[in-house]
Amino acid sequence: MKRFSLYLIREILPLYLAGLAVLLVLLLAATLLGVLAEVIARGVSPALVARFLLYSLPGAASHGIPLALLFAALLGLARLGQDGEIKASLLLGVSPGQFLAPLLGLGLLISSLSFLNSELVVPWSTGRALEAQKDILIQSPEIFLQEGSFFTDALGRSIFIRELKPGGLAYGVTVIQAGGSTGPREVISAVEGQLDEAAGVWRLREVRFVTYRQSEVVLVAAAAYAEVPFRRLAAGVVGSPELVRLPLRELLARLQHDRPQPAEWTALHRKFAEPAAATAFAIFALAIALATFRSRSGLGLVSVLFLTFVYYATWSVFNLLGAQGTVPAWLAGWAPVALYAGSATVLLAITWRR
Repeated sequence: MKRFSLYLIREILPLYLAGLAVLLVLLLAATLLGVLAEVIARGVSPALVARFLLYSLPGAASHGIPLALLFAALLGLARLGQDGEIKASLLLGVSPGQFLAPLLGLGLLISSLSFLNSELVVPWSTGRALEAQKDILIQSPEIFLQEGSFFTDALGRSIFIRELKPGGLAYGVTVIQAGGSTGPREVISAVEGQLDEAAGVWRLREVRFVTYRQSEVVLVAAAAYAEVPFRRLAAGVVGSPELVRLPLRELLARLQHDRPQPAEWTALHRKFAEPAAATAFAIFALAIALATFRSRSGLGLVSVLFLTFVYYATWSVFNLLGAQGTVPAWLAGWAPVALYAGSATVLLAITWRR
């Protein structure tokens, strides 16, 4: 049986590595599209773009590591079913449990790797990727300010100018320091401002400072004059790390606040549910293979891609609903995994009786 288990793993593992490589390329391409306009407009060096993509790789892998197993296990077991190897194994006395053991072990191993990547590697690499993205935004030609529009500087602050006069004189200046899902951390408003590019400051007059914590005002101050340091303005926005990519300790610290947001609770459940999906995928693939092994056609590539896409679509919808508080956080985090685990349980119960 050790030889049989190794045979199953050798059948699936090359497909897993190939599927993971394809998924990483697609996910990195989607990541690159987010900054492609900035890269083209600024003539950024290929080395800087390569550094951004390299640091984005672990974050992309956090989605691809479990999902690639669903693709590989479905495709590999479908091949065994079409060639009659599953039927021959069962006729020779191999039980469904002997199919399940190596697949379950492989699923648990990949779930563990996915969690370790999400907890140890992704938080570090995401910070470096954001730094590289800021460097991309800094390497830019002069950007023309336009009144009545929001701009973003390289520190991630949003700046609004109501009216702009020649010589860099602005009226109705508002500087907003974003705070993620909890709202802004700080808002600075001024009646008038003068942009001094040589000194790298905004010289503001009649200034009002408002500091927030968890969307509540904690400090209000006023000043006749103030100088606010700035870095080059950018047309794009430097994002903040996705909540699920934060270390578990930092995520738990956010939940200890008086009023944690639904997005933070959803991220906590996703932190464990998404790696666990790999184990559910391994069991689901076996259940599908055992349920269809009598069919000569079995699962084709299109069916495998469809079943892989269903998870991604379900995950996207529930993630959005959970972050908005439309559905409970536990349901948003675990529903996509439960869909495959529940289907696998039902199918295995039916095929086991055969």
